[in-house]
Amino acid sequence: MFHGLRRFIYTGNLNGVSMQVTRSTKVYPIVRARSATTRINVFITFAATTIILTRAYLAATGYPQIGSGSLHIAHALYGGALLVIALIIEWAFLGARARTASVVVAGIGFGLFLDEVGKFVTKSNDYFYYPAADIMYLSVMVLVVGGQIIRLMRKPTSHEALANAANIAAQGIAGGLGIRQRRIAIVLVDRAVSQGADPRTVLAVRQLLAQCSDTPERLVRLRLRIIGWLPSFLLAPLCVTVAGWSMVLVSLEVFLSSLFHVRYRPSELLFRDTHGGADLLAISNNTYLVVSGATFILAGFSMVARGRARRAQTGLIWHLQLLQSVTIAFTLIGAVFDFAQFGFGGLVSLSIGLFTMAVIANETNTVILGMSLKVRAERVRL
Repeated sequence: MFHGLRRFIYTGNLNGVSMQVTRSTKVYPIVRARSATTRINVFITFAATTIILTRAYLAATGYPQIGSGSLHIAHALYGGALLVIALIIEWAFLGARARTASVVVAGIGFGLFLDEVGKFVTKSNDYFYYPAADIMYLSVMVLVVGGQIIRLMRKPTSHEALANAANIAAQGIAGGLGIRQRRIAIVLVDRAVSQGADPRTVLAVRQLLAQCSDTPERLVRLRLRIIGWLPSFLLAPLCVTVAGWSMVLVSLEVFLSSLFHVRYRPSELLFRDTHGGADLLAISNNTYLVVSGATFILAGFSMVARGRARRAQTGLIWHLQLLQSVTIAFTLIGAVFDFAQFGFGGLVSLSIGLFTMAVIANETNTVILGMSLKVRAERVRL
């Protein structure tokens, strides 16, 4: 039975000392993993960046064909191969580095595969099929929203908190633990204790964490060094307010201009030099309606929740994490349109989006660091 309570009794001796251990365990069918949202964001970032770089490279080189004669090796095949390699990395190796590598490789592979989605949904194998951007965006938004739903559906149970802490400890035994990861594990253990977890299991996880060797966190040090170079006003909460609401207003303007066929709306500017007439313009309108509508709803909801959290000083961060996910999707997938219209001029909007991601990430880390370990344990999310 999945939810049955099972009790085991072991007897024996260890180093000549007789011992009897009673273990009571409750088996759960599903346990959510910590940092799933972060991994999804990294996956999406590498996937979308791969799409942008692939299209830019193909446009710059005249869309070369790999193969000779009737043979054409689509780069979607390379994407599939990278997805398989990511699975092998996940299956074959232990530790946080292997998990990160698998996410990065999978993101690149998914980007190469998704870039050719136009060929798979048209009879003519049309790589330049315009609604392909819609499909890309919706695919990304399904991942973003799905990950957030799984994460926010409930707070971690004592079993989930303790299981994730034990998983961090296991990774630490394999490759060591940085200070940040060790603190996260301690917060998760404290969360489990506050919910009445088995003291013997808690003690075992604490002892396992104590055995993990320390490792330097090079990426964290690099991030702190970069932050130290930035002007202080760029790190103020006002930057997140301005950037977040700007994204909400821009997405609303694009949505309304496409919905009511405003003259010189963005969709008309994008396709003004192409063939296809009214049909193509209708496709572009639908594209902007989907992209900007989803962004307006999710980003607006996140900014309202952020304002309430700041006024109440709750220290909650789920709204910032949702806003970060929406920003990643809106910026990187939207960059496909910008590069199609402006070429490398699309780097301007891409840079603005990356800046927005950076200031949101900085505020998230600031809120987390301002919490005591007790508060972190009470409000921890997976």
